[in-house]
Amino acid sequence: MKKDIKSPIAYGIGAFGHDAFYGMLNGYLMMFVTSVLFAGSTKAYMGRMIAAVTLILTVVRIGELFFDPMFGGLIDATKSKWGKYRPWIIGTSTLSAGLSLLVFSNFWGLATSNATLYLIFFTIAFVLFYVAYSIKDIAFWGMLPALSTSSEERGLIATFARIGSTIGANIITFAYVAVLTLFSGSSDFTLGGWFGFIAIVAGIQMIGSYIAALGTKENKSVIMNTKPNEKLKISQVIKTLGKNDQLLWTAVSYLIYGLGLNLTNNLMIYFFRYVIDAQDMWQYVGVIGIITGFIAIGSFPLMSKFLKRRQIFIVSVLVVLLAIVIFGFSTNAIVTLGAYVLYNLAQPLVFMVIVLTITDSVEYGQLKTGQRSEATTSAIRPMTDKLGGAIAGLVVGVVVPLIGMTGSATASDISSEQKLVFRIVAFAVPVVFIILGLLVYMAKVKLTEERHAEIVRELTAQNKEF
Repeated sequence: MKKDIKSPIAYGIGAFGHDAFYGMLNGYLMMFVTSVLFAGSTKAYMGRMIAAVTLILTVVRIGELFFDPMFGGLIDATKSKWGKYRPWIIGTSTLSAGLSLLVFSNFWGLATSNATLYLIFFTIAFVLFYVAYSIKDIAFWGMLPALSTSSEERGLIATFARIGSTIGANIITFAYVAVLTLFSGSSDFTLGGWFGFIAIVAGIQMIGSYIAALGTKENKSVIMNTKPNEKLKISQVIKTLGKNDQLLWTAVSYLIYGLGLNLTNNLMIYFFRYVIDAQDMWQYVGVIGIITGFIAIGSFPLMSKFLKRRQIFIVSVLVVLLAIVIFGFSTNAIVTLGAYVLYNLAQPLVFMVIVLTITDSVEYGQLKTGQRSEATTSAIRPMTDKLGGAIAGLVVGVVVPLIGMTGSATASDISSEQKLVFRIVAFAVPVVFIILGLLVYMAKVKLTEERHAEIVRELTAQNKEF
């Protein structure tokens, strides 16, 4: 049978824009808040406002997580002539792109002139933005199990997606300094510089989403011919999640792992700027990320022919741990960049295994419940990412101001004691979480490629009458 290459390419382009946008939100929103948003105000005012914005971000991010399964159920219940996913992806990508320009703004000076009004407007804008982004995130990744039921074909599609997302996330790192300098007019970043940066990323995200939505085709396999959800039912969502033990254990292990990973990822830019005094070297993190990510993900299909996903996962997590330990003791950019090569060779492989295991758990859950719930099941992985990002953002918002990494501060302003505290939070604590996540995975996740193939055969036999 001739393989469809159009869908993997379109999906990969969509992932490029999607993760560029996610990287901007998860990695740079706190830098925007702590550096330029309240510039020109007093140190006390800046501290209060950073704390207030951090609290808003955390409450909204964590509160929204409880609705993610409902959003997944709503998508699963969608019936339209354009398919289940296309309307959601196009609509929410457009909305979130527009709202991001408000989130990354000072609301026409209110951030420093009227704290109350600013916080009200910011909260409204961020809630709308984050809900739109979350629905789009669920719809985009929820589409993966709808494109194929074969683990091998899903591996190919996920490979294109991860190559796209790796390049997208890392090109933001590569372009961050150059684009902000261009639009700011100097290396002293301004609100105008940030606006230009965000506008470009938002546009890339929106274009990529349109290509993914219009360039992919949902699979019409016999096992997908179960009775469709007529409407969103909370009981069905709970049943889908509660009976799918492999989905839940995969999510728990990834959540614990992700808490550590997000903490390191979110604090790395501060590490370069305030600890090793090498902000001008930050762009090379993006270059390394693109090259190593492409190598890692490009080699995944070949690896899968010789190694099981479980083996790839365990080895990759151990390499991530090694890299973080090196970060913890590094005092210069060269050593840090060398460790980042290891870090970013392994990190995308962990993500690939998790995505494919959660994708395969769609059929596992279908076998156990009799109901196929693609988006509801797939919503779990974005939920864990966002929860990890929310907690990491809270830590950044608390720790960074406490150790003086705000406003116009430089590396020379940070004491050795403050740098030690930073290293503990950014590297020692993540090592503990990542080890715990690995142990949970090894003990509880049993959904192998062979077991999934057996499940597909069982479901095919059950649904022949449709």
